[in-house]
Amino acid sequence: MITGIDIGYGYTKIVTFDGKYNRKFIFPSLVSKYIPERSFKESFEVIHVNGRKYIVGEDVDGSTKAGFNFTATEEYIAIVGYSLSKITAFKKVIVLGLPPQAYDDARIQHLKEVIMKMEVRTEDGTKIYMPSTIEFVPQGAGIFFSHLTTGNGASDFSKTVAVVDIGYHTMDIVLFDDEYYKAHMARSYPLGVKSLYSMVRDAYIKKYGIFLSQDNDRIVERLLKYGKISPVILPEGDHDKHTIDTEEILNEYYLGRVKKSIAEYVSDATENGYVVEKVVFGGGGISYMGGLSRDSVVVDPLFANARGFMEYGLKL
Repeated sequence: MITGIDIGYGYTKIVTFDGKYNRKFIFPSLVSKYIPERSFKESFEVIHVNGRKYIVGEDVDGSTKAGFNFTATEEYIAIVGYSLSKITAFKKVIVLGLPPQAYDDARIQHLKEVIMKMEVRTEDGTKIYMPSTIEFVPQGAGIFFSHLTTGNGASDFSKTVAVVDIGYHTMDIVLFDDEYYKAHMARSYPLGVKSLYSMVRDAYIKKYGIFLSQDNDRIVERLLKYGKISPVILPEGDHDKHTIDTEEILNEYYLGRVKKSIAEYVSDATENGYVVEKVVFGGGGISYMGGLSRDSVVVDPLFANARGFMEYGLKL
């Protein structure tokens, strides 16, 4: 079983291949040491890391999201263990991602050692065995590997390709030139969907004077999708939906910054001797990018990194 695990700041995506079929899973990248009391017939999974209990995913309070400096912690291992608990077949290889700015040989070796030393078990005491082969690749590289193996991407194998990965906290851009990853050209920008969500929250507060919790992105996601929501608390007799012009926020503020940053990156690449022949987009935030040509967006962009990690694992 080859498994790609993309632990994002918003969601963790998993793609596996057992020699015949691909399977995929997704859950929020939430982890907590706080284990709530179970009510009647309520169930949730508990992961033990070195004897300490954690809950992961949907059952966690939204305030305990994965964040920066997260790798190598017990919470990180709890998410890896929870991911592996979803896979019943023997796990031969797992491939995970690291932010481009954190990708270096010393950090990778340290992470491998930490993961292999951790004792991870399910709630009933069953040990979750780590595969003998654990590899890391830069976030965004998975999108490139996925692009090459889906759609018409194979023709871009020998081109100079910039890969734009729009995640939760950041927008990462990495460069491949004639199939080789150019580490010195990796860049990260504070333009993940979190910045878009903040713009929507600010507009909502300004218009209605109601604060939308930072811990609940789903309300903001509904505003971005539909442009309106039914607030939980409204003045007596006020039953109208609250509306926000999210199209204006997207087009005039957020997307303008994204496109400007990409243009500056392409110019920077040219100054460094690379003529970008193609820009490929992926990541969960790509759903907010309108007007892109079909062949510039990787197939199934939300799972593209995880799928690309899996594809990389197949070649090990």
